[in-house]
Amino acid sequence: MLMFSRMRILHVSDIHGNMGAGEKIAQKAGEIGADLIAATGDLTHFGGVEDAETLLERISESGKQIFFVPGNCDPRALLEWTPTNSYVKNLHLRSIDFSGWEFMGLGGAVGRYGTLIEFTEEEVEDMLEKVIPRKGGFIFISHSPPYGLEVDYTGVKHIGSRAVKKYVENYQPKLMMCGHAHEGRGMVKVNETIIVNSGAAKNGYCAVIDLGEGVEVQLMTLY
Repeated sequence: MLMFSRMRILHVSDIHGNMGAGEKIAQKAGEIGADLIAATGDLTHFGGVEDAETLLERISESGKQIFFVPGNCDPRALLEWTPTNSYVKNLHLRSIDFSGWEFMGLGGAVGRYGTLIEFTEEEVEDMLEKVIPRKGGFIFISHSPPYGLEVDYTGVKHIGSRAVKKYVENYQPKLMMCGHAHEGRGMVKVNETIIVNSGAAKNGYCAVIDLGEGVEVQLMTLY
């Protein structure tokens, strides 16, 4: 029987270079007693690595561990960037253990929007073969939501990834955190996986997630 330690996560996404939101994220993490801040992409708005680093430095003033993946509006170089700040970890195609939990990540998005980090479904499927969980009950952090759900719907169309959906169905993480579709803020369940889109932090949205034997999600604001 798997035993899970308790953890509180502040989930944010789609900051798009808003430094005011970065300050609020640091404050919110302290207010709620977060153990971890998970940022699921679009840290910048067509900015450079130095812009992402500046934003993450601001958020790290919270003194909390930060896991992030790049989004499609972030520079492609961010996929391979290794932060020097010990509080900040890049999870793109990586597995990191934290407080008894295995975290895995995927950056970028599927589609052709004229943005900076875009992949085909085939490329995403190939990349996800590199992030196979070592144990059950892992946490998956992705900019792209699974395709065809409320959390990837813009109000006009679904913009998630079919390869991500297949991965979630096959490996059934305990929790998936995503972003990309600003209008898709919400929570859904696929088999045993809770999937959360926290909404765009640039608009003041976030989610507080309590992990343990179960998953409890509160959609909240930064303000």
